[in-house]
Amino acid sequence: MSNIKVYDKVSWHYPEGKNCPSIDAAKNHFKVVMEWLRKNDLLSKEGIEVYDLGIGSDFSINSAMLTERGNHIFEKYYTKLLKEINYNSKDTLDKLEKLIRP
Repeated sequence: MSNIKVYDKVSWHYPEGKNCPSIDAAKNHFKVVMEWLRKNDLLSKEGIEVYDLGIGSDFSINSAMLTERGNHIFEKYYTKLLKEINYNSKDTLDKLEKLIRP
């Protein structure tokens, strides 16, 4: 059995993170990312089920929630995306698209 890797948690953005103005901004970031993952068929069955339950303050994205390709993309690009987050902007998806399709 392989270990499950946690890529990101809402609590890492708020209250623990920097520049995140509110819990709602943090949850919105996750909503945008999860919608993008779903649209691109990068969520596993478990990931879809977890997302369908809703994004709360205890929400996280982990390797079990992603397909093999989804994990590859997160391993390679997600840290770069996190460095560019602007919580007051809606361009998270555009930045993710540009990172994986330069």
